[in-house]
Amino acid sequence: MFWETISVVTILTLFIASYTDLKTREVPDWLNFGLIFSALGVRLIFSVELGWNIFLSGVLGLIVCVGLAYLFYFTNQWGGGDSKLLMGMGAVIGITYPFDNSSFNLLWFVLALLLLGSIYGLLWMFFIAIKKRIIFLHEFKARLTEYKTIHLILGIITLVFASLIFIIPLVWPLVLFPLGVFYLFLFVEIVEKNCFMKNVSVKDLTEGDWLAEDIKDGQKLLIKKKTLEEKDIWKLKKLHTESKIKEVLIKEGIPFIPSFLFAYLFLVFGKPLLGLIVPWLFLT
Repeated sequence: MFWETISVVTILTLFIASYTDLKTREVPDWLNFGLIFSALGVRLIFSVELGWNIFLSGVLGLIVCVGLAYLFYFTNQWGGGDSKLLMGMGAVIGITYPFDNSSFNLLWFVLALLLLGSIYGLLWMFFIAIKKRIIFLHEFKARLTEYKTIHLILGIITLVFASLIFIIPLVWPLVLFPLGVFYLFLFVEIVEKNCFMKNVSVKDLTEGDWLAEDIKDGQKLLIKKKTLEEKDIWKLKKLHTESKIKEVLIKEGIPFIPSFLFAYLFLVFGKPLLGLIVPWLFLT
């Protein structure tokens, strides 16, 4: 009954968070902190019947995810909403104490989040590239010209691998590897630098927006490119009132919160199925 209750609360929260992230590119703090307190509250209630280890598990998971969240946030990998939601997921999944195989559930979740998030991110990039195909194709042709020598070398390597198939059939996966990695690298670079950037009025900025370039007053650095905090927005609005700046370049990025939903659904429904196939991997 404990896991059913906390799973329903979590899935509902992640659905709402995914919707708000897709629509507004931010997740309200009340939702993130609500998940943290709800998870710990449910654990506290059930700990009366099931033992205090239930509550301790959530606290341990929260502590670990606070550390991960700060790492991702201060290295400018994630925004504030993503980081706070990760804290909530730490309280939800927890780290079982005394330690057993189920203590690794949080690790499986984080790995699934990174893997499924990468796949989801690439699909989102393909959608953006199609939507802005004129810009993308122009930049793609320009990059191919710029990396003409590398492109030619990789093409020759691909032909060599292709010719080896007749001698060593097992090398066929390598045929797509050289040019495939090159095109993927090129694709990600072009979409990030040309399709995710937009000028935003200072008055429309929100906490968590990614500043794509440094803000300077002459040679003086005022705000370096990073995830904007409330104090940064206050500085920018002050500069706006002084008529020193009207717009800033923002990296729009990918609404990443749906990846949390995918990863948690995998943990709840997919992990047991994989456990039947590879029982030694997911023993709980």
